[in-house]
Amino acid sequence: MPCPSVVRIAKPEDHQEIWRLFLHGYRENALFPIAPEKVDWFIHRALHPEMIPEWDNGVRGAIGVIGTVGALEALVFVVLGEYWYTRHKHIEEFIVFTDPEHRKGSHHASALHEWMKNQVDTTNLPLVTGIMSNVRTEAKCRLYRMRFTKIGEFFYLGPKGSMPFVTAMSS
Repeated sequence: MPCPSVVRIAKPEDHQEIWRLFLHGYRENALFPIAPEKVDWFIHRALHPEMIPEWDNGVRGAIGVIGTVGALEALVFVVLGEYWYTRHKHIEEFIVFTDPEHRKGSHHASALHEWMKNQVDTTNLPLVTGIMSNVRTEAKCRLYRMRFTKIGEFFYLGPKGSMPFVTAMSS
């Protein structure tokens, strides 16, 4: 039975479980090959913001998790971002993922979405989130349309004979 759908800020002790959930999500949604050192760099910055030097203007983020240390059931990872044409910041979602073992009977997805909405209220910055997946895509899109304002769609075109990485991984 899933734990209550309560999102908390991830702790450094959650690192291994964050990786486990990230890899699950990666296998389900990835478009490109993984760069583990890059993923770990982002995770480390979110889990250890106190270690980021004051002069460092790099990405800042937060990871919200559901579950106890050593037994996470869901996660959401957001960072502060800005588009190439502006200096205006926004909250950019990297991943929202619930372990398949904890999807049925839980309200984890709703809780993760509410947590993101709370980040908007806390920071007074807009949120940019969406679906980039070939797995259960329409169901995910329906869920997002109920909770967020639709502003566009994503499309993919690869070199001749190629396909998005997630399709290649699942064949």
